[in-house]
Amino acid sequence: MMYKSEIVVIESQHEHVLFTLEEVCERCGSHVDIIVEMIEYGIVEPVESIEQSSDSVWYFNSHALVRLQRAQRLMNGLELNLSGVALSLELMDEIDELQKHIDILKNQLPSN
Repeated sequence: MMYKSEIVVIESQHEHVLFTLEEVCERCGSHVDIIVEMIEYGIVEPVESIEQSSDSVWYFNSHALVRLQRAQRLMNGLELNLSGVALSLELMDEIDELQKHIDILKNQLPSN
């Protein structure tokens, strides 16, 4: 059975909004343990960590939230494990960077 994944588009004006771990879990539909494992695999990093009593409270920005949702889709849609998700996201990041460089170089070419 195929499930339709939800894509959340966050407007640039909300770029600096921070989400707690619980909010991220709710928006991604993931359990805390999965998100913590994704952090351990380097898939995403909290942008801020605040010590409160004996616990650390993690905060994530909208970029991290979108990345976690993308990771979740890779896990569910392609049935990848976390190592596969980490590698896939790393390769997608490299492709995005190469595309940016291509666009810059195209803009430097004289137009005919």
